[in-house]
Amino acid sequence: MDEQTFLRDVAANEQTQKAGAQMKSETLMIETASGISLSVLVAGSGPLVVLMHGWPELGLSWRHQLPALVGAGYRVAVPDMRGYGGSSKPLAVDAYSADALADDMAEIAAALGAEHWVAVGHDWGAPVAWRCALRFPDRVRAVFCLSVPHAAAAPLPAAQLFELGYPDRFYYVRYFQQPGAAETELERDARAALKKIFFALSGDAPLAEWIKPRPKESPLLQGLIDPPEGPLSFMSDAELDAYAAQYRSGGFFGPTSWYRNLDLNNDQARAYGAQHITQPAGFLAGSKEIVLAMSSRGLPTQRGLCKNLRTETILEGAGHWIQQERPQEVNAALLDFLRGIG
Repeated sequence: MDEQTFLRDVAANEQTQKAGAQMKSETLMIETASGISLSVLVAGSGPLVVLMHGWPELGLSWRHQLPALVGAGYRVAVPDMRGYGGSSKPLAVDAYSADALADDMAEIAAALGAEHWVAVGHDWGAPVAWRCALRFPDRVRAVFCLSVPHAAAAPLPAAQLFELGYPDRFYYVRYFQQPGAAETELERDARAALKKIFFALSGDAPLAEWIKPRPKESPLLQGLIDPPEGPLSFMSDAELDAYAAQYRSGGFFGPTSWYRNLDLNNDQARAYGAQHITQPAGFLAGSKEIVLAMSSRGLPTQRGLCKNLRTETILEGAGHWIQQERPQEVNAALLDFLRGIG
């Protein structure tokens, strides 16, 4: 069974249990003007909400949000983002820039006949959602992001920032810059790698686990805390197997190449001037969110850049995979935000 079918079945079962009615959905292959094929699960009717996942995830990460949104009267599009799952996996690193990824999302909306839509993103999907709001201000009605706050273009090249922040120790983003090393390590046993990453960044692990000091030339997985035996608290073994099957098939080059465009993304961002988000915006993260732990200026900076920031919620004890770890609270916050924009 492919991952999009698994997502559909999980979401439909959840909807059936809660509402007593089968959720109707379809998986579309949407072809973009740039020649990218995007595998998109579409369900429901009403205003369009596009859910954008991050690394190393799939559309499957939104399995708990899909039925809740459909049940509340929204049409929902859940793509496997470029480089992931059933979607195209370009071999050029610069094919994974923020503008290109935002264009994919706009083409999904256009293919579904939506003149206006709401951008929702988590992890790397959050910068894409923020970029959608900047790039398509007349089409993106609102933006709601999880885990990664909106930030303006960095003042220095990425390599200089790595050396300033982590001069003599391992830093995962620097490790990802050179194609090949991360892919070789993660593809050796995709399921074990994913489980270790998911656990290390979850609310079940120590907050500093992901960035604890270790030698600069270390690989990613070495030294991370081992996950417990059996299923993760927020993911069944069947769900983990569905993730792993896609990464065994598609590999990690596309997903990890998202990290290799930091300087290009900054150059693109500067074209939007002050990079202010003017649409209604919302933000949600866990108190054990590693992105916030790495930068104390993340939330204050976002408050200055988002001119209509309507909600900022921190869930105590939640980690990075917040929509999977705390689905009911995420659903409630997201639906409350959507109702507030009309």
